[in-house]
Amino acid sequence: MKSILLGYVLLLMVVSCVGQHKRSESLSDEQGIELVQTDSVSISDEELSDTLIVVDEVVPTTADASFIDFLYYFISDEEFQHSRVQFPVSFYDETAVTRLTSDEWVFDPMFDSDQLYTVIFDKEEDLELENGSSTTSVQIDWIYLSDYHIRRYYFELKDDRWYLEAVNKEKMTRTKHGGENFYDFYHRFASDSIFQSERLSEPLLFSTVDPEDEFSVLETTLERGQWFAFRPPMPTEKLTNIRYGQKETEESNTKIVEFKGLGNGLSNTLYFRRIHGKWKLYKFEDLGD
Repeated sequence: MKSILLGYVLLLMVVSCVGQHKRSESLSDEQGIELVQTDSVSISDEELSDTLIVVDEVVPTTADASFIDFLYYFISDEEFQHSRVQFPVSFYDETAVTRLTSDEWVFDPMFDSDQLYTVIFDKEEDLELENGSSTTSVQIDWIYLSDYHIRRYYFELKDDRWYLEAVNKEKMTRTKHGGENFYDFYHRFASDSIFQSERLSEPLLFSTVDPEDEFSVLETTLERGQWFAFRPPMPTEKLTNIRYGQKETEESNTKIVEFKGLGNGLSNTLYFRRIHGKWKLYKFEDLGD
């Protein structure tokens, strides 16, 4: 009788333990589901998207590989720009000087949304200065053609990093050495199609990438109608000039204007020549991607 009673007690204990174990598993599963649901709600799609954007916008260590690489990040990334300004930075406005501290600095995108810039040379051999590795000082001129003033940004290379050191605003000198002033001519050339047509050389030399071989350049000529179909976008109110050390003078009878894009593959070049005091376009290169 005692053995039967003992067996019955043991059976009740086993059943009780099994029930508690199942209840424990059930509670664990419910808590797990609740935890997963809570975690999935705690990170919104917007927050996840923002996190991904931050990763995509990390400035690479090669940002100073060339001045143009640096410039792209300088005008695109607010934090990077702030870290590459030599504070206090001086702003010169003719006779007045203002020095901004780090807290006073406001992000300067410098370029319009299309990020088109121009580089101006007097002679072809100076084109190589863009790709040179010995340049330690670069000046960016914004040339405003409507009221003829210049806004200059001065950059210096220090410890293999580019920094903005000063900004200067001044009136642009306008003289006529040997005929038309180039910037007077360009302003009208870019904004007046009839005048533009009159100032095309015949034939107009044209160079472009061979469509059958991307490593070859096709040399040909354009008629007036073809020029208007292929011409590059030309700013009408302002130009830039990134000075890598090239001399650009009013006395020169030749001007080379490169039209380039920051990060978009645009690369067009216009070659102008002044003959008998009048400027004309005599060559056009379209070697962009």
